[in-house]
Amino acid sequence: MACRTIVMCVILGLLAAAASAVPFDFYYLMLMWPGSYCTNTGGCCMPMYGNPAEDFHIESFQTFNLSINRPAVRCKNDSPFDINKLDKIGDSLKQHWSDIKCPSGDSSDAWKSAWNSFGVCSGLNQLDYFKAALDLRKQADVLGALKEQDIRPDSLYSPEDIKRAVRQKLGVTPAVACRSGPGSQKHLHQVILCVDEDAKAFIECPKLPATTCPDSIVFQTFHTWMLVNSTAAAFDHSKKILLPTETALH
Repeated sequence: MACRTIVMCVILGLLAAAASAVPFDFYYLMLMWPGSYCTNTGGCCMPMYGNPAEDFHIESFQTFNLSINRPAVRCKNDSPFDINKLDKIGDSLKQHWSDIKCPSGDSSDAWKSAWNSFGVCSGLNQLDYFKAALDLRKQADVLGALKEQDIRPDSLYSPEDIKRAVRQKLGVTPAVACRSGPGSQKHLHQVILCVDEDAKAFIECPKLPATTCPDSIVFQTFHTWMLVNSTAAAFDHSKKILLPTETALH
């Protein structure tokens, strides 16, 4: 009887451990180049609060589960999003994880969505999840890595040029994602890096995300003056900012 009880306790313990295990294998840190977004969405807007950096922005910090071959999302968690918990890193979030879509918003919806989708699966508390993403973005310094290889905005490059520059700095190979721009050109949209499950170090991607880019892509320029101050009533999606690369096409 005692033996049976011990076995049952072991089984229950194993089940509890499995239930509490972190349900993902690594992170995708998706860094978005704002120049591409501003060019291909008809314009971009200054958030209500903060001043976005002229740099790669965090678009997503995703937990990925290899066993199901897709992102781990919306895990059971008893910690609802609380923006007050981000006060210590609020300025950095506004600079590097801001929502520049139009009409202008305060970016809190983007942070809430990130937490509710992926943060709750990370095993980190809310502050540590966002702080980890910010620290990794800074460590990656993708724009600096590109400059070191003389890859600068408002020119054409191959995706392999972008990957090589990042690999030279970080020792791992990123994925590069593109989006359509004017004149059927493709623009550099994202540089995607893989991060270990501790959210501390870059790793070679266990699975590269599916992305497609042609042999030559535009690294579009970006400046904060391209961000329009707008409200839902005032913003006109039909008015598009014409950027330097586009003027060459006309």
